[in-house]
Amino acid sequence: MHNATRPLRLRSREDFLGMLPYLLQYHPSDSVVIVHLTASGRVVTYADVALDTPPAVVADSVQQALAHTRTATVMIIGYGPVTAANDVAAIAEVLDRYVLVGAVGIVCGDAFYCLTAGCRCDAVTGVPFAPRSTAIAAAATVRGDVALPSRAGLLALAEPDPAAQAGVAAAIARIPVGDHPTRAELDALLEQAMLDRRLTDDEAARMAWLLQQVPLRDAAWHVTSHQMWQRNLWLDLTRRVPDAYVSAPAALAAWCAWMRGETTLALAAARRAATVNLNNPMLRIIVASIRANIPADQVVPVWRLPDASRSGRPA
Repeated sequence: MHNATRPLRLRSREDFLGMLPYLLQYHPSDSVVIVHLTASGRVVTYADVALDTPPAVVADSVQQALAHTRTATVMIIGYGPVTAANDVAAIAEVLDRYVLVGAVGIVCGDAFYCLTAGCRCDAVTGVPFAPRSTAIAAAATVRGDVALPSRAGLLALAEPDPAAQAGVAAAIARIPVGDHPTRAELDALLEQAMLDRRLTDDEAARMAWLLQQVPLRDAAWHVTSHQMWQRNLWLDLTRRVPDAYVSAPAALAAWCAWMRGETTLALAAARRAATVNLNNPMLRIIVASIRANIPADQVVPVWRLPDASRSGRPA
């Protein structure tokens, strides 16, 4: 499940359909999107599952989310061929046993079909719909929100870039043996990133080296939240640093994405971090909370940083 990073109020079918790709951060295909709304119509969480996911599996996930959100109703929108309408309707039928189901429909290419039981609106037989041309999509673009062409495009943000890794690896090799990283260096690099300046290979190497020290990794963890510059920094390093150094920046990327409600991206970054270190405490907190459908804002006030007095251990 994904968690909305800010309250959203959607006033029409076009608003709702136009905003979905910006909530997910990619244009969905061959999938079903389930959106949870409060009684006042605010989006609180949402999920994207494959079209062929068994309804009972979807119901399981939704029930877990209901325990942690103020959901009053859910909207269910499929993306795929018209022949998949029965799959979307079957999911709606099962979910109706646990929560009030509002609008149900399917987007097929440039048309939208209403599948809501008993509805006689104009969309029952299909109406034209172009998600990229809606007013709310235009407003999202002005705000700087991005909807990538596909889910694969979003996942690629956490994948390694071999050419960039080679450049940073060469810079790491130039760091003198016995070098002692400091908190002041970490703060200086974070200040550079805060100005939206991409770190050079030497700076990226230095950051990777710094984050190998547990107290400095924990200090970076402590100051990382939902800010866009932090998202850019940690994802950039996740792609650029050599595999042996990726655990800490990838975990920080996962933490930031989770804080922003970008659960798909958070899990992708967590998987990248886990290729090196399965015992990273950030990963345990993030993955366990996502699996339990616990929003980040319900965990952050009560979590406690690991003991920062340790040193000399890899992050």
